[in-house]
Amino acid sequence: MFGKNSKPQRRRFPNIGKFSKLFRMKKTYPALFLLLLSFLLTGAARVHLPEVRAIWVTRFDYKSPEDVEAIVANCARSGFTDIFFQIRGNGTVFYPSRIEPWAFELSGIDPSATGRNPGWDPLKVAADSAKRRGIRLHAYMNVLPGWRGLKDPPRSAGQLWTAHPDWFMVDSMGQRMRPTGGWYSFLNPALPAVRRHLAGLAAELARYDIAGLHLDYIRFPYDYKDVAREIYPNISAEEIKHRSDFSYDRYSLAQVRQQYNGNWAAFRCAAVSQVVVDLRNIFKAARGSQCVVSSSVLADFDTGYNTAFQDSRHWAKDRYVDWLVPMNYNAKLFNNRLKKMRQALGRRRTAEQLVVGIDCKANPSEIRRQIAEVQKSGCRGYALFAYSYLFDNNHPSAKGLALAGSK
Repeated sequence: MFGKNSKPQRRRFPNIGKFSKLFRMKKTYPALFLLLLSFLLTGAARVHLPEVRAIWVTRFDYKSPEDVEAIVANCARSGFTDIFFQIRGNGTVFYPSRIEPWAFELSGIDPSATGRNPGWDPLKVAADSAKRRGIRLHAYMNVLPGWRGLKDPPRSAGQLWTAHPDWFMVDSMGQRMRPTGGWYSFLNPALPAVRRHLAGLAAELARYDIAGLHLDYIRFPYDYKDVAREIYPNISAEEIKHRSDFSYDRYSLAQVRQQYNGNWAAFRCAAVSQVVVDLRNIFKAARGSQCVVSSSVLADFDTGYNTAFQDSRHWAKDRYVDWLVPMNYNAKLFNNRLKKMRQALGRRRTAEQLVVGIDCKANPSEIRRQIAEVQKSGCRGYALFAYSYLFDNNHPSAKGLALAGSK
């Protein structure tokens, strides 16, 4: 890609003439990519609040301290202002915790390595690197997923799936939610013990010198029906519905009956929102009001409220979160959903709190179009999902190069 005999392509960005000399320089293609991407990302200046240009870095993007250093450097040089750096996936973590075991992905190839100390702290490396480079780092956690995969972790690891089986959601047929090969089993946000556990994680994360806490998968698993047949291959469509309806444990049943007059929707929304409040309060109490609590949410707020019991509008209105980050990942519906988000939040909250998630599975021209739509719509900013689409082994990918204006 960066061979010394390759030739730079014609410019694609408007007003980029000031970079023309760089196109004639040899052996500068990686740096040129970063400079061009930075130009794209900083294309529209904010009038009031500074524009947020965030990027998700998942737990699958790094294996070593060198990976983390390269990731942060690439993001900073590319013009991003914020990194959502994942440190929790499914009841295992990527930093030394007294509450949850180490993720096996850092030191092994399967769940048998769960709890094995890799000998380094990814979050500390990322936080220190981000501070040196002047980019904000947010600890990004999947909140309610508690385990994933068909193989159990070793009991000695103390992972939630084996240590606290009663903490997981229960389907309407009375059985604990089961993970699939690639999907999660969720913790029940209504349980006081679960809320205390998650609050403890937020307290641990707040000890790091980071800018914020980013919450994902903080909802009910309305989409479990799409994967349930891996576990229940021979059941009817009607039973799939029952197997995908949660949580019917004794505690929740009693709460719905005694406190919510049988209103399951109100109960579920309140349970999820309470976890958001708990995590926000714990994190901000330790880090101060200037830190940022943000959350990935469904792009259609009505669907989020009615099926995932994610009350995004309420979270923004009452400042449960500083930034809402709707995952607006459908290109055909992008503009329409963006319009509905703005209408739901109003002009002020849109400008202060709406950071629109953009899916980098799309082609570069579509990504550029979506960025432009967000910028002209008065939003606080945008977040790109994800780093791995723009960088391959920490070098600019073909898509990243195309997005920056070069093949």
